[in-house]
Amino acid sequence: MRKRALDRPRRPRERRPFHRLARVLGRRIRGLRVARGWTQRRAALHIGIGAAGIRRMETGLANPSLAVLVSVARAFGVPLNFLLEP
Repeated sequence: MRKRALDRPRRPRERRPFHRLARVLGRRIRGLRVARGWTQRRAALHIGIGAAGIRRMETGLANPSLAVLVSVARAFGVPLNFLLEP
């Protein structure tokens, strides 16, 4: 007899700390973008990624690479550690 999904023990959520960091990063990027009066499309042009990438970062759904984070920091003129501080 096969077990139903509800009968299986739940695995601990290992990714929660990264989800929080992604949300913090997204809020910071959005704050910087709004402070400059940029649309998501304009910010994406300055960073060198697609507008969907900005949307995903701002909502905490993206896991940007180090290269993208460096591009974000350069586009907004902030140090990289500002984006990643908790």
